[in-house]
Amino acid sequence: MLTNIFGRHGGIGVRPTWATPEVRAMFSCRHDDSDKMADLDVGFHGRVAVERAVANRDRVAHALGMTLDAFVFVRQVHGSHIFHAGVEHRGLGARAVAGDRPEADAIVTNAPGVALAVLVADCVPVLFFDPVQRVVAAAHSGWRGTVAGISGRVVSDMQTRYGSNPADIRVAIGPAMRQCCYEVDDHVASRVIGTDMELALRSRFGRPGKYWFSMPDAIRADLAHHGIEPSHVDDTGLCTSCRVEHFFSHRVEQGQSGRQMAVIALAE
Repeated sequence: MLTNIFGRHGGIGVRPTWATPEVRAMFSCRHDDSDKMADLDVGFHGRVAVERAVANRDRVAHALGMTLDAFVFVRQVHGSHIFHAGVEHRGLGARAVAGDRPEADAIVTNAPGVALAVLVADCVPVLFFDPVQRVVAAAHSGWRGTVAGISGRVVSDMQTRYGSNPADIRVAIGPAMRQCCYEVDDHVASRVIGTDMELALRSRFGRPGKYWFSMPDAIRADLAHHGIEPSHVDDTGLCTSCRVEHFFSHRVEQGQSGRQMAVIALAE
């Protein structure tokens, strides 16, 4: 399955079906598919040296035909705030742990050559592309961001700030922990029950107060509520827990995991 997705040896990520030379997009993996021992952790979390993480980020950038100095990173806080990136933000947070990265969990731009990056290891990376108004966005959607409707907020932001029509927007949902493995409790379930996302929740048999939760399905419901055509949502269908040999998983690796990257950019 993954061989088909990568397409050929030497691949380091999964690309949305709508990615073209005009819009570069990728969900990176934890290794090069021709070398399973090559660790591609791109996070500044102490698992690998910062220099190694930067080199891995450079490798992802090169695979997209870009340089790391075009990338924009934010300080992800499991919220729903959106940061608007321009050419003046190129390189923000790309090479240093410290810096003036704004707190946000989604980034939007209409500036060509600006690569928007979010880091994940079980949370859902979501990429957005409006081919008409030429706008792209990237969102980090953990359970908090998901139930707060961060994906819908991105769509609304693209509408009001850039004039996007939801019917034109393409979305890609990347590798993340899926309903098969993602157990939540009443604290999460109470925020979903009674909303459009409730169909993404399933009670666990014999485990009162425990549920299986599909964040991708909840995100799909949120997107549909905001006018995104279901046929315009491209889902990799990959579970980071089931595929921990290919993707980092915070839960499976008990908080000691690396990070993979989701990135999107309009070509210059």
